[in-house]
Order: sequence, then C-alpha cells, then structure tokens
Amino acid sequence: MVRGTQKIGNVARGAAAIAALVLLSFVALMPHASAVQRTQFDHLTTGYELRGFHRDLSCEYCHLQGIFKGTPRTCVGCHTTGSRVNSTPRPMTHILTQDNCEACHTQYNFLPFVRVDHLQVRGTCFSCHNGVKAMGKNPGHIASDNNCGACHTTNAFTPVRLEHSSINMVVRAGANGGGTCRTCHSGVRAATVPRNHVPTTQDCGACHGTLSWSPARFDHTGLLANCQSCHNGGAATGKVANHMTTSLDCSTCHHYPNWSVVTFAHTSAEYPGEHRGSPACTACHTTNTDKATWQFAAYRPGCGGCHANVFKPEPHQKTVEGMSYNISELQNCSGACHIYTDAKLTTIAKSRPAGHHKVTDGAFH
Repeated sequence: MVRGTQKIGNVARGAAAIAALVLLSFVALMPHASAVQRTQFDHLTTGYELRGFHRDLSCEYCHLQGIFKGTPRTCVGCHTTGSRVNSTPRPMTHILTQDNCEACHTQYNFLPFVRVDHLQVRGTCFSCHNGVKAMGKNPGHIASDNNCGACHTTNAFTPVRLEHSSINMVVRAGANGGGTCRTCHSGVRAATVPRNHVPTTQDCGACHGTLSWSPARFDHTGLLANCQSCHNGGAATGKVANHMTTSLDCSTCHHYPNWSVVTFAHTSAEYPGEHRGSPACTACHTTNTDKATWQFAAYRPGCGGCHANVFKPEPHQKTVEGMSYNISELQNCSGACHIYTDAKLTTIAKSRPAGHHKVTDGAFH
C-alpha cells in the first residue's frame, strides 16, 4: 500500500513538472511578452546596461526561447525587419541613415525624436528636404538645383552663403536666353543696384563677381550716360587740376581703356589742317581752353594768323620789276602766288599754282 501511494506521488510530481515546462515554453513563444519589472537581476553584470524603456521589458522579450547568446546589442540589431527579436522595425518611410539610432532617438520613445544628426544621414539634402519627408524649398526660393549644401548648412537654413554655380541654368541662361543677375538681384529677392549706380544696359556680371560686389572690374560697354556723369571727381576719377577747360565730353579726346592717349579731330572751318609735326594743344590753345588763340588775329584763319611774324617778303616776288608780296596778300601760304610783268598785275610772267606751300611741309621753300 505504501509502495502504491509512493508511485502515485511520483507520477503526480512528474505531471506537474511537465505542465510547468509546457507553460514556460508557451510563454517563451508568445510574440509579445507582457512588461514585467525585473529588479532581482542586475543586467549590468552582463556588460550591457538596460536603459530607458528596455528596463521594463520581460527577459523573454529579447531572449526568445531562453537563448541568451547572440542577442543583439545595437538598436538596429533588433529594430529591423527580419530580426530574431520581435521589435518595431524602422518604417519604410524612414530617411536613409547610418545605423546609429541613438544619434536622433532616445531609448524611452522613438517619437518625437530629440534631434537630427545630419552626420548620420545618407544621401543628399533633397532626398529628405523635398517637401514630403522634411521641409523643402519654399515657393519664393530662387530657382536652383537640389544641392542644398552649396548655400545652406545643417545648423540652420539662414544665414545663407550663396554659391552662384548652383543657381538653375534656366535662370542663368534664361528660358528665352534672357536670364541675368537681375533675375534675382531685383531688389525683391536679393539686393539690386544702388540709386547712385551708373546707368548701364550691361548685366551685373560684366563688372561684378559672385564673391563680392566690390571691387568691380569696369566695362564701359553699354553705358548710357556720358563720361562726365561718372568721371566728375565724385563717382569716379575726374579731370586733373591742370586739364584744359572745356565743356566737351571726355570721349571727345579720351578713349577707354587708356586715358593717357589723347586723340582729337578738329572739325572747325578755321582749322588750317594737320601740321607735319605734332604741336602740343597749348601751342595754339595758349589760355588752356578749347578756344584757339590767334597771335595775329587779323590774318585768321590763314597761316598768317600764327606765322605773320616770320613772313619774309623778299623770296615772295610779285613782279619781274622787283615788287614783293606782303603778309596781307599771302596770309594763306597755300594759295596762288603768280609773278606778274608789272605793277598793273594784268599779265602773268610766271605762274605758281596753289599748293606751292603745304601745311604738312617740314619747312617752307
């Protein structure tokens, strides 16, 4: 009787043990174990500290089927599709990043994320900042390519360091070939020319660079105003102190890009013609004005107007009888100079046609 009772007790204990194993196995296989506070075991002794929300999970949540070896130690080791651990994976819409989840998330909750560490992001700025995943270009943004980093930084969108090479070529070349700097530099989107800017039809890039507005390399092509509107000693270098007094525009004598070379075309009817030599302007304009000074004004505009004092009557024979011409008669040295038979001056003994003397001659003969 004792032996029978003992046998029944052994069977009962065995059945209880089997039932306990089955229950433990069922719990271990549950896809979502309930959160149980574990205070009896210090997980730090394993070399891996449980932090945040992970401290409130049951052991079976990570150690499935009681397997401890090989349990992932990184966020992405568990929170990824196909992981041996039943955990929430990164969604399909998650931005492309490195696998360092803690760079943006905490272990207490995935959302909201506490920061975005752009060093962990893979791909271009526009792959996120496209107006869907993250804030993109606003409607008033200048037309540009999608290389955000050319102008913006990951610390803040503003202030901006503008890289003009990233501006959309349609804007730079124009949809109809007319895109210019002023497409943006209109005073609305970006700074435009100041009120005291010289009037010009040229595009900004003809004189200014993209790194700085000044200094400018000045291209006079396309200017609308005359030289003196700028070269007045204020906006730009003006006349030197000893410059000839004149109301004529600078371009009458000077030409870009060399101011020092002076060229002037005399159009006055009184101008005798280009001399063989190149007399200085002040040789005739002795008062340093644009009005010529005639030393012998009674003989202007002939040669005598300047050279009456060097006229020699003797070589200028008038008649074969020995009469000579005077300066009043030959004030224009390039005129006719005939020799007559007598003082009546009716019969020419020797003809000297016009052009015997020329302004371009090196010396009279």
